[in-house]
Amino acid sequence: MIVPSNRLLVSAAAIVLPAAALAGYAPALAPAAWGAIAVWTLAAGVDAWRGTRRLRALSASAPAELRMTRDVAAPVTFALDNLSGAALPLRLAPVVPETFESDRPVVEVTAPAGASRVEWTCRGGTRGDRILREVWLETCSPFALWQARAARQLDCTLRVYPNLRDRATSALFLRAMDPGTRLRRQRGKGKEFENLRHYLPGDSFEDVHWKATARRAFPMVKQYSIEHAQEVYAVIDASRLSARAGILDRYVDAALHLALIAERQHDRFGLVTFADRTGSLVRARGGSEQFRVCREAIYRLQPRRVSPDFREVFTTLQTSLRRRALLVFFTSLDDALLAETFERDVALLARRHLVLVHVMPGPEARPLFERLPADTEAVWSALSGQLAWNRMRRLQIALQNRGVRLSFVDADRIKTQVANAYLEVKRRQAL
Repeated sequence: MIVPSNRLLVSAAAIVLPAAALAGYAPALAPAAWGAIAVWTLAAGVDAWRGTRRLRALSASAPAELRMTRDVAAPVTFALDNLSGAALPLRLAPVVPETFESDRPVVEVTAPAGASRVEWTCRGGTRGDRILREVWLETCSPFALWQARAARQLDCTLRVYPNLRDRATSALFLRAMDPGTRLRRQRGKGKEFENLRHYLPGDSFEDVHWKATARRAFPMVKQYSIEHAQEVYAVIDASRLSARAGILDRYVDAALHLALIAERQHDRFGLVTFADRTGSLVRARGGSEQFRVCREAIYRLQPRRVSPDFREVFTTLQTSLRRRALLVFFTSLDDALLAETFERDVALLARRHLVLVHVMPGPEARPLFERLPADTEAVWSALSGQLAWNRMRRLQIALQNRGVRLSFVDADRIKTQVANAYLEVKRRQAL
């Protein structure tokens, strides 16, 4: 595609219009005037043809895959190839994928002869894969009378990962073991046998190893350590209730944050997603590579407009996990029918595993006098919120009687609250 430039319009106003007027007012000078117009037309046509040749000599490509972080600007490097043999002014405009934005929609550069590179910065607003399909190139003709434009096809996958660049996650990389949390005494003496040592005054008689004492003819006691390499699973609900107001994004961020903490506690971490049926199931393993595996399995997770099937996911976990594990559920139980189903079916799972449930109540579910109503309309809304809050509290007590802990988390503090709940389980050696 070729479009006229401002210089073409100015030259037409300076040459064509006066020549046409002269040919009309002075018939004797008409041949010369029409000759000038013909020369100008020929020059403009040749310039347009040379402009299209320039554009054909330009090609652009992008990497096949680029990894990005949600809401963080990242550069996309385009490789340019100029076969014209001379430096060309160039305007580069990528077709921005959906949910992406850029502060520089058009990049103006001078492409030297041969190969060169141009960086364009953009940021993605949602997790998942987006395809950068084409980029538009524009260059001027030799006389700058025309602007030649054409699209170059691309096949660049922009992978947008969850954003963990916040204060809660960055604190994990400090030297402190549990930064941001209060120092608490460890309850109990551990369950994992470590070694034997000599008896010291004050040691409990129940720790005496009688066979070792008989062999060595000196009292020996067993020494325990806190058990590590336990299995922790984050179970994420991706059904219709998690699609509200970015709840699923909060759950994904909290699950990956929990994976980093479990790695530092030397536990094995796994991941389960579900909606109307069980989605991905990543077996619990240790090591830094496991975090990358879980991130790859979850970064494309999107909510589905279906109701969750708790019984199906409970059955899958019951049959797939043979070893006792900590199951951290991220779900929504605002619906009374779904809450009743969850309460009834979770009992079978809680017999073998330790279950923690984290829910993010809606803004309407809160105590009546937490915020004073401003008018009569607000009073009725507050009463409705109180009823919803009472229903959630009854569910919390009913689940506690079944050995399941239900916690209400805030959108801004969910990472810290989930981490503290996990560390509390470790401190109490409940698992």
